[in-house]
Amino acid sequence: MFHRPLTLNAAQQRALEGARTQLHQARGALQGERPHRSLLRTGWNATTLLGMLLMAALPCTALLLLHDRLMDAWHGLLLWWAERLALPLALTLVDGVPALVWLAGGANAQLPSSTNGALTAVVVAGAYAATHWLSDRQMPIKYLVRVLCAVQASALIFFLLVPSQFAYTLSGYLSASLDAGFVLMLVLPVLLALGWGVLHLPLHQRLLYPALMLGYFALMVPHKALLHLLILQQFSVLFMPLLYLCFGAVLDLMIFVALYSWLASLAPMDALADEA
Repeated sequence: MFHRPLTLNAAQQRALEGARTQLHQARGALQGERPHRSLLRTGWNATTLLGMLLMAALPCTALLLLHDRLMDAWHGLLLWWAERLALPLALTLVDGVPALVWLAGGANAQLPSSTNGALTAVVVAGAYAATHWLSDRQMPIKYLVRVLCAVQASALIFFLLVPSQFAYTLSGYLSASLDAGFVLMLVLPVLLALGWGVLHLPLHQRLLYPALMLGYFALMVPHKALLHLLILQQFSVLFMPLLYLCFGAVLDLMIFVALYSWLASLAPMDALADEA
């Protein structure tokens, strides 16, 4: 079935053109003469490139030079908390390198019990089923919960079938967490140079805020590792895959994105100039 094209008379066409003109005027009044700064492009020059290079190279070089001291500080902080929380944690030399060792047994010391596994399975099934009652407006929460349930369910299946083949210890997990945190701190200056470094800001802001962000992660990484240890000590290594995959480096990167977004929102409107 064919439809004839819609034809407008002269009055309707004038009304449509008038509405279109008013729409453009209203849009211009809301946005101003300049486009939104998210649509602007940075004017690249030698000074900008040199500043970005220094923002990336200097912190990375300093972190590499201070790696051993930073690890010693993290070890000391964790031992300080271990003494107050009665955690079986000690510092020893592994292949000539200082490392923290969990003294409460080997790989099988924290394996989950049948009761622990059954309760976890009930919680996972209930959490997954509850996502079916979430509305479309809660879609991000729905899929986040489902991803967490899928990871934990895979861990349950593994410990149900071959629990003796789980060879990861709390000592190895702690070492991997600290190493991953240090690698993230090495990447942060590069990411900040590509984002924060291109903004036209006073020199003290371009240097101070990235330094404060690195300081935040220097404190957060060992405390997050300590929290993971407490969880694994209380509830067994059944939750180690969930903590490592979803609340490890991925969580650190999400925190960085959130902090950078908040930091960039504080920049003035003229911090990003349009390219000439």
